[in-house]
Amino acid sequence: MALGETELHDMIRESVRDIAGDFDREYWREHVDEEEFPTEYWQALADDGWLGVAIPEEYGGEGMGMLEMTIIIEELSRGGGQGGIVFVLTPVFGGIGITRHGSEQQKQEYLPKIADGDMRFCMALTEPRAGTNTLNIDTRAEETEDGWLVNGEKTFISGVENADTMLLVARTSEFDPSNPTHGVTLFLVDDPAEREAVSLSELDTTVPWFEKQYQVHYDDLHVSESDVLGAVDGGLYLLWDTLNTERIGGAASALGGGLRAVDLAVEYANEREVFGAPISSHQGIQHPIAESYAKLTAAREVTYKAAKKWDEDEDCGMEANAAKLLTSRFGTEAADRAIQAHGGNGFTREYEVYDIWQNLRLTQTAPVSNEMVLNYIGEHELGMERSY
Repeated sequence: MALGETELHDMIRESVRDIAGDFDREYWREHVDEEEFPTEYWQALADDGWLGVAIPEEYGGEGMGMLEMTIIIEELSRGGGQGGIVFVLTPVFGGIGITRHGSEQQKQEYLPKIADGDMRFCMALTEPRAGTNTLNIDTRAEETEDGWLVNGEKTFISGVENADTMLLVARTSEFDPSNPTHGVTLFLVDDPAEREAVSLSELDTTVPWFEKQYQVHYDDLHVSESDVLGAVDGGLYLLWDTLNTERIGGAASALGGGLRAVDLAVEYANEREVFGAPISSHQGIQHPIAESYAKLTAAREVTYKAAKKWDEDEDCGMEANAAKLLTSRFGTEAADRAIQAHGGNGFTREYEVYDIWQNLRLTQTAPVSNEMVLNYIGEHELGMERSY
């Protein structure tokens, strides 16, 4: 148990480990190969109440917080497969986003379905020209008599084919240098893949993932006033609030993945014998794995601190970004060392460690690059001049 954990948190860990243990490597390999959403896994999480962990009880959730969600994501990732990161899109962008910023009607419509596992979300933010510069997005929503018409393009959008609702970020007013954060609005778009005004182009990516990545084109997509999440032109502040939870959730997933790599490296090193002794008895194998475990244990404390501060409605920007930075680096390093401990077997499909490395290496680039994280820390925490 980490510092500050309670018996409740220990119970959550055990329950989540039991769920993860019911879905073996073959299950995940099949769903990655077939690019098929893990429906049975998703429903098992819903049946135990974990998809609604941070949703208020009056809307069918468990009424807990980001710390509990962080523990769940960590344990699901440590349990194998891709069970941790699957948590981010719907419970974070859907559940937390609507809980924090939705109207009463939106809460009643969406939150019970999320908690029950009956609704999945995707997030449409990244654009080809804007990249991490959200202020530079080109997707625009022009106001009409009965709502808005959206035109533009998004890229690297995950899971649109499985999404019941898309959280769409669009500009509703011209960019004003004197008020740069004004003019962006968040919309809830139901059944995005079935809308005639939405067209999808699949991207050819190499990361082993069960969902596809798309370029998404909008051609006069109609959205109504009831589809607005929060305030018109005020979506950027809401987005930043939600992105902190994305960073925390992503850090928990990278943390669990790194610990999974350590677990597999230890298991293999204890079983594999060379020159009459387990390779775990050799310091060249043992020390790198032990060091990675120490680094991940330290990164866990920063991640939990970020989650606790978020739950207490305190500014957690530093901790959330530091957690994302450290877990992505330490997790990738742990997977790399696990591959090395496995030797040639580390590059075969029979063993899991290379898949873990590919997924963890992505976390250094997405959902935000580590360079942008360092920019934030340098500017906002250390008071250094803006570097970009």
